[in-house]
Amino acid sequence: MPEKTQPLQAYKERRLFPPFLMSRRSIARSLNFSGKQSCDLLTRKPMKIRSLLILVAASLIATSGFAQLTATDVTQIIGHAVTRAVAISPNSVIAVTDREGNVLAVWVVRGGNASLAEIATAVSKAGTAAYLSSNQNAFTSRTAGFIIQQHFPPGVSNTAPGPLVGVGLSNLFFSDINTFRGPGSVIVFSPTPGAIMPPVYPQIKPVIGASLDGSPGGVPLYKNGQLVGGLGVTGDGVPGPIVGFRAENPFIFISGSDTDEDVALAGQNGYVPSSGILATNVFINGIRVPYVNSSTVFSQTISLHGNADSRYPIRAAPAPFAYPVATFGGVSGQIRQPIINDPVVGTINGQPRLTAQEVTSILSYAASQTSITRAAIRLPIGVPMNAFITVVNNPNMGMSGVAPTVLGTFRTGEATLFSWDVAVQKARTVIFYSSHDFLNFGLNVALSVRTVGFLSQCNYPPGINGNSPGLFNGQQEMVSGLLGNHCDPNAITPNTSFTPNPILPNGITIFPGSFGLYRNGVLIGAIGVSGDGVDQDDLAAAAGTHDFLAPFSIRADQFFYRGARLPYAKFPRDP
Repeated sequence: MPEKTQPLQAYKERRLFPPFLMSRRSIARSLNFSGKQSCDLLTRKPMKIRSLLILVAASLIATSGFAQLTATDVTQIIGHAVTRAVAISPNSVIAVTDREGNVLAVWVVRGGNASLAEIATAVSKAGTAAYLSSNQNAFTSRTAGFIIQQHFPPGVSNTAPGPLVGVGLSNLFFSDINTFRGPGSVIVFSPTPGAIMPPVYPQIKPVIGASLDGSPGGVPLYKNGQLVGGLGVTGDGVPGPIVGFRAENPFIFISGSDTDEDVALAGQNGYVPSSGILATNVFINGIRVPYVNSSTVFSQTISLHGNADSRYPIRAAPAPFAYPVATFGGVSGQIRQPIINDPVVGTINGQPRLTAQEVTSILSYAASQTSITRAAIRLPIGVPMNAFITVVNNPNMGMSGVAPTVLGTFRTGEATLFSWDVAVQKARTVIFYSSHDFLNFGLNVALSVRTVGFLSQCNYPPGINGNSPGLFNGQQEMVSGLLGNHCDPNAITPNTSFTPNPILPNGITIFPGSFGLYRNGVLIGAIGVSGDGVDQDDLAAAAGTHDFLAPFSIRADQFFYRGARLPYAKFPRDP
């Protein structure tokens, strides 16, 4: 049952500075994440929007000056990789993507066309390296595998799960937001830019079976110091396949050297990141994360043994889509999905629905917080975080098959691209789980995505070996088209009769960075933030809830489940 608390009186005075200029401790107090005091900021007058919105259709982010992969670049990258593969792994399939996830080539060293599972694996590895990296951090698919396991660091018993546990089930090939895509795809500026169903089909040509991947063999590609894409290799058969899904199991962590990674490193020759931004310079909870654990041999000559898969010929990166630019909360970036009013007609349980102006204010508060929050993954140490920030509505239609609509998405700076789909996943996850009494508390508790993740692990409470699974364990896999769960990755199989859940059309996320948005105690939407460490994401998302706080009495951290207090939010110790 909720703890009894006394109301906080300190918020009767007017403030000279908005909360996003407050210290972390002050924000924690205002949002009452200490659990000692409560307050209701919903009665305060809404903040005047201080951000200057530059939203002119013709005023778009300039594409000049941004490095792009040419067809010659792609041919050279594949040539180096093929030359190495012929020597050590002649069954290799090699994929190259650009930074946005467009597949620029799939090469089959043995000749002929690759299987769908091989293509999905190679593209997933390449896309993972591209999507998790930026101009300030270079991550690989091995890096991803290190931070998604049930213990962090992997293999150490009785430690908490990895910070991005479950991220392998994001950017799913059926996502209506963002995924890796083949030739012929057309980008649209809409609330569902990745949709592959009517009325916009066939705008996006998804790579069937692809998503993020934690198996070694994916490395980022840089040109003139800028991230331009990723290279992925499959062919060594390690770890073993998930038949009908991937040529290699993307959920099993490999700590030693790897042949696919060797081939990928050869292909990266001439397109390597600066040593100063490698993953090995990043520490998470004091743990150094890996970049690669393999070496390679470069050849002076290039071989193009084999051929391009007929469905994915070598091509140059397409011109970047010209997203509108804007400045929110003093932070410049791209509007990736249009800012709109909640399209549902009428009120929600008697409360007005979110307006475009309110969405802009929410984005502004969160964006401003990113500018004063030190990044956990970006280098050099001390630079501010970048993130995707999204707001969704609450359709309030139960299990009727209506997904939360994206009301606006803002990308600060050059936030990592995997974060787009994840930010929306997070917000939709909160709407779904906060709209039902799955915990049998007799009311709909305000669950954050941190709460959902806490209830989704193989052990409950998480990290303690021998404990039984959490209540939501396996649900992420279920809505991602898989049978089984990550507790036994060797037992995961594809659901051959799967159709995407219309309520969760891009799946769910089980790591932090999202909260519900409440008006007078009614859930009217959610904010999702992704792009940096999970505590940093939590802090920025919490800032966005400024005028739309969940009532203290229904917040998850006021409840216990199976003897453990549920978590709601956690901020960086030194933001």
